[in-house]
Amino acid sequence: MDSGIYTAYSGLRAQSDALEVLANNLANINTTGFKEQQAFYTYLNQSADASQKPDDFNAVINQMVQTRSALNGEEGSLTATNRELDIAIAGDGFLVIQTPRGVRYTRNGSLDLNAQYVLTTSEGFPVLGTSGRTITLGPGKIRIGETGDVFLDGEQIDRLKVTAFSDLSVLEKEGNSLFKSRTDKISGKSSDAKIKSGFLEQSNVNPVSSIVRMVEILRHFEAIQKSIHLVMNEINPKAIDKLGR
Repeated sequence: MDSGIYTAYSGLRAQSDALEVLANNLANINTTGFKEQQAFYTYLNQSADASQKPDDFNAVINQMVQTRSALNGEEGSLTATNRELDIAIAGDGFLVIQTPRGVRYTRNGSLDLNAQYVLTTSEGFPVLGTSGRTITLGPGKIRIGETGDVFLDGEQIDRLKVTAFSDLSVLEKEGNSLFKSRTDKISGKSSDAKIKSGFLEQSNVNPVSSIVRMVEILRHFEAIQKSIHLVMNEINPKAIDKLGR
């Protein structure tokens, strides 16, 4: 089989993978604190690399096209809920969550209290404070200030631990707007982001640009299909016929 067919096939696979990434983004368009993934292709980057020698051209066109994705860290729009335990992070940073699988990070500020009055996420995972411990409150008036200070009946109990990452590639999605660090090293730092109580951050997925991108992917997929059909059903048979003669 021609090596070009392999390259074309990898292009089809790459477009399919990009479509999956896009579909997941659109499926989470209403998920609080969701951050979209943006797909890109490694083959296109390599083929445009001016540092490659001319002798490497054949190797480049025969490489498999691969899809990679990067996290879009842009803030989503804020929606007012007027609920005292709903918060939004205005700026860079993630809430630090304790889960059975270890420490995780999230932008989903829909918080709650469990039966033991521990401040948790909507999934029931305890939220950590700057003290390094879970935040235990009690019955009474709860208020969360702009700097993340948590008050119970006017008395400060703790402060929300908000961690920022200079390189978002160290974060890996886990579902339910949770992220885990790809490394055991402490790559985050304390964030100076502001906390807006009574608000929730919405998904940062842009539905219009996502639909436009979907159409582009489908057109690219169709173009590659046509090229494969042309090679296999027109060019190759003619070449074999001429070689035979």
